[in-house]
Amino acid sequence: MIVFLYTIFIGGLMNVNIYFAEEIRECDRLAEDSGLSIFSLMENSGHALFEGMSKLLHKKQRIGILAGGGNNGGDGIVLSRLLLNHGYKAELIFPLGLPSSRVAQDHLDYYKTCGYRYSTEMEGEYDVLIDGLFGIGFRPPFTKQMIGCLDFWKKSNALKIAIDIPSGVEANHGRVEAAFQADHTFCLHGAKPSAFLYPSGTYYGELHIVDIGLPQRARFRVWTEEDVRGTWPAAKDYTHKGTFGTGLLIAGSRQMPGCAILAGTGAMRAGVGKLVMATEKTVADSCVISLPEATYVDREDSQWRKDPSISKIAAVAIGPGLKPDDSLENLITDFLEESEFPVILDAGALSERSYPKGRKSPVILTPHPGEMARITGKTVAEVNENRIQLASDYAISHHVTVVLKGMNTVIAFPDGTGFVNVTGNRGLSKGGTGDTLTGILLGMASQGYQPSMAANAVYLHGKTAELYAEEKAPSSMLASDIMQIWPVLLRKMELS
Repeated sequence: MIVFLYTIFIGGLMNVNIYFAEEIRECDRLAEDSGLSIFSLMENSGHALFEGMSKLLHKKQRIGILAGGGNNGGDGIVLSRLLLNHGYKAELIFPLGLPSSRVAQDHLDYYKTCGYRYSTEMEGEYDVLIDGLFGIGFRPPFTKQMIGCLDFWKKSNALKIAIDIPSGVEANHGRVEAAFQADHTFCLHGAKPSAFLYPSGTYYGELHIVDIGLPQRARFRVWTEEDVRGTWPAAKDYTHKGTFGTGLLIAGSRQMPGCAILAGTGAMRAGVGKLVMATEKTVADSCVISLPEATYVDREDSQWRKDPSISKIAAVAIGPGLKPDDSLENLITDFLEESEFPVILDAGALSERSYPKGRKSPVILTPHPGEMARITGKTVAEVNENRIQLASDYAISHHVTVVLKGMNTVIAFPDGTGFVNVTGNRGLSKGGTGDTLTGILLGMASQGYQPSMAANAVYLHGKTAELYAEEKAPSSMLASDIMQIWPVLLRKMELS
C-alpha cells in the first residue's frame, strides 16, 4: 500500500533539484571562494525573486515584506527595493528586529540610500504578505515575538508567499511545531527536502524554483516525464520472448493469493518476455485463471529451484504475500550470495539484515513507511519526517537501492544520489498497489537493469492513478486497475 497525504504543485517545467541545508551552505562557500560575494549572491536572489513573484503581483496591491535578521531577510530587503523601484506599493517590515547579518545590513544601508523607508510593525490589512523571516538556519521553537507574527499571518486574508522556505519549517526535516502557511514558495537554487516530507510539505503551497546563478550539484532531484522519455529503451526489431528476459516471482500464499496475481500482472504488462511464478499450488491454481501467460512452479516442492524453467532468469522479485520465516530468509541469502542478477525484495522479504558489498547487480528494496520503520528501528512518524535522508543513509550503508514508497516516493542509490517522485494520488492508498509496483520493477529489470529503471517504474505507477482520476474518483481505484490503465498510459506517452 502507498499512502498519499497531500499534493505537491510545482510551477513551471524546469528540473527541480533538492538540496539539504549543508549542501546550500557549501554552494555559498564555493561561490564565495570563486569570487562571487555573498552580497552579490543576495542581489542575484532578490532579482530572481522579483522576476518570479512579479507575475503574481499587481502594482495597486499593498505588499508587506516581513524580513528577518539573517540572509533570508537580506533577500527580502533586495526584493523590497526592486518592487519599489518598479512602482509597487511594497513595505519592508522587520517585526523581529533589524538585521544581524553583516551582508543584510549592507543591503539595508543601500536600501536607505535609495530613499526608501522601513518599519518594525505590521499594521492594517495587506493584499500580499511575503515571508522572509527565516531560511534554512531555522531551529524551533518559536519565540513570543515569532508567535505574534504567526498569529497576524494566520488572521490575514492576503496572498501569502514564502522566500525559500516557510518560516517555522526546517530545511531537512518534516517535523513542524508551528509554521507560516504559504500559498506559494519561491525556493532559491533548488527545493529543500522538507518540501517533500510530512507534515512540512503541506506548508509550502505551490513550489517555484528560482535560479540565483550557482552551478547545480544536487545529489537528489525530482524525476520528471522528460526523464522517463529520455531514458526509456528504444523499440527493438526482430524480437522474441528471450529478448526481454525471464523474471522469477516468488510470491503469494493461501492467505494472500492476490499479491501474486497483482505482482505477476505488473511484471507481464511491464514487458518481461517470460514470467516464472514460484508459489503454493493452491495459489497457482487460482492465478492461472487471471494470468495464463505465466509459468508456475510449486514452491512447496523441496526441489523447485532445480526446475528447468528458472535456469536462465534475468531478475528475481521476492516477498509479496509472504510471511517472513527462516526458510524464506535462507532463500533470500542464497539469491544474494549466489546470483549476479537483480534481486528485488518487498513485503515479507524485508527484514533487518546485511547485504553483500561487492555484488555486481543491484539489490532493490521496496518498503512502505511501516516496513522501513521495522528494518531501521524507527517509528513510522520518524520515517515520514525524514524519508529522503533516511532512505539515502540506508542505501549507502547497506549497498542497496531503496524505493521508499508513499507520498513522494524516494529512490535512493548506494552512491548517495537519488530521485523523488511526485506522481500519484490517494488512489494508490490501497492494499496491493505496492505488490503491483514490485511486479513492474521485476518486468523492467528482467529486460536489462539501468538505474533509471526504478525511477521510471515509480513515475509511471503513480501516473496511472492520475490518469484514472481524470474520469473517475481516485477513492474508487483498485490495485488491479493499475495494469488495466498501464497500456493506455504508455500509448498516451508514446512509449513503446
